Amino acid sequence: MVTKLDPIVNKIGKFILAIITAIGCVMLVVSWTHVFCRYVLGSSLTWSEEFLKITLVWFCMLSATVISQSREHIGIVIFKEMMPKKIQKMCEYFSQFLMLAASILVCIVGIVLLIKTAGQTTPALRWPIGIGYSAVPISFGLMAFYEVRNLWADIKSKKAEA
Repeated sequence: MVTKLDPIVNKIGKFILAIITAIGCVMLVVSWTHVFCRYVLGSSLTWSEEFLKITLVWFCMLSATVISQSREHIGIVIFKEMMPKKIQKMCEYFSQFLMLAASILVCIVGIVLLIKTAGQTTPALRWPIGIGYSAVPISFGLMAFYEVRNLWADIKSKKAEA
């Protein structure tokens, strides 16, 4: 199931994992600092909760792309396994197509959301709201790319079997 896109997919995957790791470490340090300042120093940080909300969104959305890349998204396997092999393959293609369609739709909705919120800033950090919202179209765009790659690889492997 090797395609010409695999080296690109692997590089993107490693890059995304590095970003997720960095975001997780930064979130850990900021949350510890927030707790220390609040309970030891008696004065809360004014920006940390907002920062953690934004980074949590990015962390979750990018983590979903890693799951999509490795085809580990949730599925009801028990029903699929009870069906004949031919229908199992059809169900697989159908679920991949639905995932692709949903990813494209959510990516478009995310872009519309970014356009609607242009010029708005967050209350504490004074960052553009688009920094947090941009995680949606970027992540779902990557998921759509992965699903196209997966469909292409499956169709190519089916042709090779025939």
